[in-house]
Amino acid sequence: MAAWANFFLGELGAASALAGLLFVSVSMNQARILELGRMADRGVEALAILLLVLVIASLTLVPHQPLRLLGAEIFLVGTATLVAVLRLQKVYLSQAEPRYRRRSNMMAWLNRAAIGVIALAGLVVLGRGDEAGIYLLPLGILLSFAAAGTSAWVLLIEISR
Repeated sequence: MAAWANFFLGELGAASALAGLLFVSVSMNQARILELGRMADRGVEALAILLLVLVIASLTLVPHQPLRLLGAEIFLVGTATLVAVLRLQKVYLSQAEPRYRRRSNMMAWLNRAAIGVIALAGLVVLGRGDEAGIYLLPLGILLSFAAAGTSAWVLLIEISR
């Protein structure tokens, strides 16, 4: 895992920066977000995804951690995040205006895919006991950044259109 340290340190910093962007977008449009009913759930969802990346990147940096334990941690944190996000999505997607429903569903599936790839990575590491599943984490993290970045964009720019 030592060879991955720089990658995960970089992702830790990137996730922190994106979380900051998300807080800025929410604070700038707080009144408008609260006017739109469940739009705040989209911000919580994006924050949950970024926190998942922060936790996963941090867990991978724990020295001398057995790989199966790391796999279990990644799988459990990823699965818990997916369950929480699915609950949020169930409510806000059911209340989405028809003209935004298709786009909202596409964003929801991107979020699910990002989290799902991370959880799958943990399951592979847990099951195999080697680093093979770690190679799925960059895909999951990059999808997470795309998902959270898209949500931040909606909360910062699109919400005012």
